[in-house]
Amino acid sequence: MVTASVISRLSQAVDQIERRMQQNRPLKVVKVRCDREEDRDAAKDRHFTAHPEDRGADVVIFQFHDDEGTAGESQ
Repeated sequence: MVTASVISRLSQAVDQIERRMQQNRPLKVVKVRCDREEDRDAAKDRHFTAHPEDRGADVVIFQFHDDEGTAGESQ
């Protein structure tokens, strides 16, 4: 069941998208390096602490890496 708070959040998101489209502003995409075992929220917090200019990104893409620091490479 959809609650009033969900509808309100969706409405706010739609309004925000409409405002950005009117400004003709492209979406801001940020890549966040993340260990496979690391909590996604912790990875975002760590990234935004190091790069405060990335706060407010429209899209966050997680780049997973293993212990050796390689991203998606198989052995």
